[in-house]
Amino acid sequence: MSVSTAPGARGMVRASRWKPGALWLAAVVVLTAALAASLAAPSVAGTALRLALVRSFGTPDVAVSVEAQPASAVWWGNIRLLSVAARSLRIGRLDVAGFEAIMTHVVVDPVLLYGRRELVVRSVGAGVARVTVTADNLARLLAAQPSVKRVAVRLSPGTILLDGTVSVFGAELPASVAGHLVVRDATHLDLVADRVTVMNGLPVPPDVASRLDASINPILDIGRLPFGLHLTKVSIGDGVLMLQAAAGAPAVTGGTP
Repeated sequence: MSVSTAPGARGMVRASRWKPGALWLAAVVVLTAALAASLAAPSVAGTALRLALVRSFGTPDVAVSVEAQPASAVWWGNIRLLSVAARSLRIGRLDVAGFEAIMTHVVVDPVLLYGRRELVVRSVGAGVARVTVTADNLARLLAAQPSVKRVAVRLSPGTILLDGTVSVFGAELPASVAGHLVVRDATHLDLVADRVTVMNGLPVPPDVASRLDASINPILDIGRLPFGLHLTKVSIGDGVLMLQAAAGAPAVTGGTP
């Protein structure tokens, strides 16, 4: 003899299987998983950003730190604080020794970041960066300038010294140029020649020196900077050039003579 169960009774049997303790345990598991995903979000975002920057900068020496509030905001591409440090990388057209940046309220494309490890920055609230460039880095970039050939670069506090062949008045002359750098705009630097000598140390008249400035400037075209940064200041140290940059509207403060 078979025994059948009425539909209402079957529902009561299924409901009886879910004891209050089981429901509470299931809720705990779900909440724990959600909390773990939230807490892990900045770490996951930092790893994704690092991989994207390694590809963009062309160096494995990249460190990234990410903070978000709430932590889960990074899943939508919202980063409250982003710190980046890299060594021996390429920015735009320039090989640089070091790059350090701290930025706030960074918004990135989450689909490209997590799906393809590509960094597309939608906006940056504020930020500052420092780029360290060596004399060898500068020499390689200057060698690509049509007005400067076979150039050697020396850097001392406040002064850049160029020895090479320069084009002025349609002629190529061996010259030594001592000067300082100033920021022209968001991505370019100008050389202000303080002293120019040619042919065994003969000084160049001021009008010729000014024509030389016009022919070789902008002396450095950095190209597009990451995170929408723009140049704000340049200073010259012993063997290194320090570039300062910021996020937001350009506000050039000039160079250090």
